[in-house]
Amino acid sequence: MKIVLVLLASYLVVEILTGFYTGSLALIADAGHMLADTFGICIALIAAIYSKKEATPVHTFGFFRTEILASFLNSIILSLLSIIIIYEAYRRIFEPLEIQSLPMIIVAIVGLIINIIGMYVLRGEYFHTHNNEDEVTQNKKHTNKQVIETEDLNIQGAKLELLSDTIGSVGVISGGILIAITSINVIDPILSIGLSLFILPRIFNLLKKSVHILMEGVPSNISYELIQQELLKIKGVTGVFDLHIWSITSGLHALSAHVVVMDTSNSYQILDEINSLLEKKFNITHSTIQIERFHPIDNNE
Repeated sequence: MKIVLVLLASYLVVEILTGFYTGSLALIADAGHMLADTFGICIALIAAIYSKKEATPVHTFGFFRTEILASFLNSIILSLLSIIIIYEAYRRIFEPLEIQSLPMIIVAIVGLIINIIGMYVLRGEYFHTHNNEDEVTQNKKHTNKQVIETEDLNIQGAKLELLSDTIGSVGVISGGILIAITSINVIDPILSIGLSLFILPRIFNLLKKSVHILMEGVPSNISYELIQQELLKIKGVTGVFDLHIWSITSGLHALSAHVVVMDTSNSYQILDEINSLLEKKFNITHSTIQIERFHPIDNNE
């Protein structure tokens, strides 16, 4: 991420200057996304470093949530930037400016190369710093779908931004060539709108994931009902209530529940079975189980 940050920051200055020099809104739009990418990766890097801090009596779960906060903030910035570019592009459709296509094309080609390098550098970034060696080995055995589900949201955001910039660079190159051939300058703002609309659904998806974790929702790859049913299948368990499942950060899930056991002499064995089930089948390594002897009284009855 440090390598990608240096590459993007260096190119950002060149792209902004060239965008204003050529008058290309598409290039400025791409520079805007590059600015958000640079800022987002900077936040992600700070979050990754900060999340390594040990838990304290005040922050008992540690600082893993900094990843989610960074992802949330980055999504908001990207959304606002896209809206601003769409507005400016709409205005320019009716008042198109003359575009110098050759510098626009050259800078966009350089940007395309840098984005491809950035995606190559981040291609293997999947796992969190909170995973130990055994957990990483276990995670590598999961299917591709499961790996994607547990990927760091900051890494997802960084890859998303680089992908959008790569497509944006291709679009700017194509637009520059069309402008050079046809001299139709309105192509530039239309292209800017297209680039912004392309990335908005992906930004929304990242924002949705971040908000879901901040609201402590059940992880998308885990079924609340299935866990409840599996716990009830354990011999000796007659009831499960106050079951809560949430993510501390992406890929690190937690669970708490009250489990009814009539014969408490087997409590420790049942607890071992529950913990083993949660870890092996649902990849939940942090669980708090309260053994109860009686079912809760329903006040509505």
